[in-house]
Amino acid sequence: MSSYLYVAKNLKGESETGTIEAKDKVEVARGLRRQGFVPVTIELKGGGKTKNFGGGGGFLQYLLRFDVNRVLDSIRGVSLTDKIMFSRHLAVMVSAGVSLNRALEVLSRQTKNISFQNAISSVEMGIRKGERIADAIEKYPKIFDNLYVSMVRSGDATGKLTEVLELLADHLKKEHDLRSRIKGALMYPSVIVVAMGGIGALMMTMVVPKISAIFLDLDVDLPFLTTVVINTSNFIRDYWYIVFGSVPIFLFLFKKSASTKKGKKFLSGAFLKIPVLNGITRKINSARFSRTLSSLVEGGVPILKSIIITRDTLGNVYYRESMDKVHKDVQQGTSLYEAISKFENIYPGLIVQMVRVGEESGALGSVLNRIAEFYEEEVDNATKNLSSIVEPVLMLIIGAVVGVFAVSMIQPMYSIMGNV
Repeated sequence: MSSYLYVAKNLKGESETGTIEAKDKVEVARGLRRQGFVPVTIELKGGGKTKNFGGGGGFLQYLLRFDVNRVLDSIRGVSLTDKIMFSRHLAVMVSAGVSLNRALEVLSRQTKNISFQNAISSVEMGIRKGERIADAIEKYPKIFDNLYVSMVRSGDATGKLTEVLELLADHLKKEHDLRSRIKGALMYPSVIVVAMGGIGALMMTMVVPKISAIFLDLDVDLPFLTTVVINTSNFIRDYWYIVFGSVPIFLFLFKKSASTKKGKKFLSGAFLKIPVLNGITRKINSARFSRTLSSLVEGGVPILKSIIITRDTLGNVYYRESMDKVHKDVQQGTSLYEAISKFENIYPGLIVQMVRVGEESGALGSVLNRIAEFYEEEVDNATKNLSSIVEPVLMLIIGAVVGVFAVSMIQPMYSIMGNV
C-alpha cells in the first residue's frame, strides 16, 4: 500500500485535497468516484513518480499489476446470472428503504465482474448528478438492453421500481433457464461429433497408412472404395496443415455468411422446415415471445413499444418480420389478436386464442405469462426428447462410417485370399 495525494472536485465544482492509502492510482480514482468526487490529479506522496512501461522496473510493475480477470470480464461480458443477482438485490434494498445511491454503491463493491462493477459505479455517479436511473443505465446497452431500460423507465415513472426489478429478475431467470435447456440439448451431439472427428483423424493418419503399405507390398488391384480411403488418408497425412487449417477458416466463413441478411433468412427458414427442429424452433420462439411481451406489459411499457422490444429478442428472422407487421397493424388500430392471427403458420393456435382472451379480459400480461410457462415446459420436454432422437441417429451414422471403412479394408484381403 502507498500514500497518494489527490486533488478532486465535488458535484458543486469545489476543489478538495487529501491523502489516501491505496495500492495504485486506479484504486484511488475509483474510491474518489464512489464518494462523489471527480479526480483531477493523483500523485504518489513524497514526490515519487510512476515509471513508464518502457523501463525495466515499470514493466515489471505493470506485469505485477496486470489483472487477468479484467481481461476475461471484458471478453465474456456480463452474464445473465450477474444481472439476475443485481436486479434481485437492488429490488430488496430499495424496498427496504435504502437509497438508490447507497444500494448501487454496495452492489458495485459486491460484484466480482470488473466490467459490471465499473458500469454500476458509473450509474451511481450519474444518479448523484441528477440523472434518472433509466437514463444512467441506457449508456451501457451491452449490459442493459432495450427491454431492461424500458421496464426500469416505466417502473421509475410509476413509482413501482421495486416491483419492476423483481419482474426483471424473474424474466432473466426464465431466459437463463431457456438458454440452459437449449445448450444442454446441443451438448451431447456436439461431443459425439467432435469425438468422431478425432477418432476418424487418428484412423486416417495412423491405421490406414500401415494397411495400405501391406497392399502396396502385395501389389494387388484395389477396389474403388479402398482406393478412395487410401488416397484420402495420404492427403490428410501429407497435407495435414491444409486440412486442419481449413477447419477454422470454414467455421469463420460459415459464421460470416450466417450473419448476413440472406444467411439469416436461409437458416431461419431451414429451422422452420427441418423435421424435429421445426417444432422446437416454434416452441422456443413462442416461449420467448410470450415471456418478453408479458414482462413488458406487466411492467407498464406501452404495447407498441413492447412489440418492438419483443421483436429484438426473437432470433428467427420470420418471427422478427412478423413483429414488424404486427406493430404496423396495431398502430393502425387493429387488435393484437387480429394482427397475430395472420401468422398462424408460425404462431401456434393456442397463442392466438389466448392473446384474444387476454385482450378481452384486460389481463393480457398474466395470460401471456401462463402461455410462456406452458411453452417453456414444452421446450424442456422437447429438448429431452431431442437427445433420445439424436442418439440413435448418431449411432446409425457412426455405424455407417465404420462399416464403409471396414468393407474398404477387408474387401482387398478377401481378394488376396481368393488368389492364394
